[in-house]
Amino acid sequence: MRDDLSTHTDLTDDELVRFAQVGDESALTELMLRYSPRIWKVIIANSRQRRDAEEILMDVWRSVWENISGLRNVESFGGWLHRIAYNACKRYYASRHHSKGEILCNDAYLTDQIDRDAVARFRETELREAVAEAVHHLPDKVRRVAELYYLELWSIKEIHAELGLAIGTIKTKLRQTRELLRKEFDVEPEGVRIMSSKPKESKRIPTKIKVIGVGGAGGNAVKRMVEAGLTDIEFYVVNTDQKALDKCTDATPVQIGVNTTQGLGCGANPEIGKKAAEEDRDTLHKIVADADLVFVTAGMGGGTGTGAAPLIASLAREQGALTVGIVTCPFKFEGERRAERAEQGLQELRENADSVLVMPNQRLLDTIKRPMKIPEAFGLSDEMLLRGVESISEFHSSTMHSNT
Repeated sequence: MRDDLSTHTDLTDDELVRFAQVGDESALTELMLRYSPRIWKVIIANSRQRRDAEEILMDVWRSVWENISGLRNVESFGGWLHRIAYNACKRYYASRHHSKGEILCNDAYLTDQIDRDAVARFRETELREAVAEAVHHLPDKVRRVAELYYLELWSIKEIHAELGLAIGTIKTKLRQTRELLRKEFDVEPEGVRIMSSKPKESKRIPTKIKVIGVGGAGGNAVKRMVEAGLTDIEFYVVNTDQKALDKCTDATPVQIGVNTTQGLGCGANPEIGKKAAEEDRDTLHKIVADADLVFVTAGMGGGTGTGAAPLIASLAREQGALTVGIVTCPFKFEGERRAERAEQGLQELRENADSVLVMPNQRLLDTIKRPMKIPEAFGLSDEMLLRGVESISEFHSSTMHSNT
């Protein structure tokens, strides 16, 4: 048994699961801290009142402790936990003690119920049950994905791991599901995917766009975009080098890998950039949250941009945003080694983004007939990244608005 709680905070989720499987209570405690906010959404969506949800949450973790030793694939822990939470809610209300005919037995309980607006609560529950019934009767081709996503609140990544379907296929099935549910209920998923009535006439919600510049080249590109006056966009710069972040005063700075790099950069090593991003995965997840469209812009071939951009793209795509990588590849004068690193980083980014737009710096330079100094060449590269973001964001916004 390991008693040093502080050591567990540095472990990955998979490592914690393995320790918990051999009886390490401290590892389970750390898993509870990390995962309780996620499964709380599942529980609260399938509970009739908060007091029930709190009891169910403890039942879930008791069940995890009793059964985790039998979990064969530690990487499936997230999906397994979601299933336990969903089933725990169903078991809780299936028992006689928690049936719908339960008598309210004390004043505090009665007051709690009155404060919750019983009529609104009943209507919400009634609608949720109707939608759950509709999901169970969807066509076979979309039903399983819809059940996991809407009823059990699995993430797209967890569904991908469970069913072995491509991310794009899952998104297509969810889009088809929404269309079918609209026809039957005229409802839209809101919040934590609880279905609620959609007004026939609603104000058009603007597309939420975020641009994340990763590494030195990404930061320079964001600075250029801000200076160009792009509007209705949230700008972030992510870097391991604090000095580089200090130069980007008009975007939200996000330093990663303080423990990995001590704030001094990656030394053009993508592996260090990747470790730095993993170190601050939770912070990166927060900056991509709630976006409709995320641009990850970077220069391939260096350390931070090449190593961290793929992870940031994967986090954005996991939470449902259309994720576009807009990157540059090195000039010839930057050397073959940098070009090789760029190719490897580009491949990883393509695996984690919905689409990647590549700006080959050398090809851009070859189109210019006059001699050009190095700073001017990099400035032209930044300009092309700007144009890419500008054109795609305008196209996406116009397309979304035309469909509303």
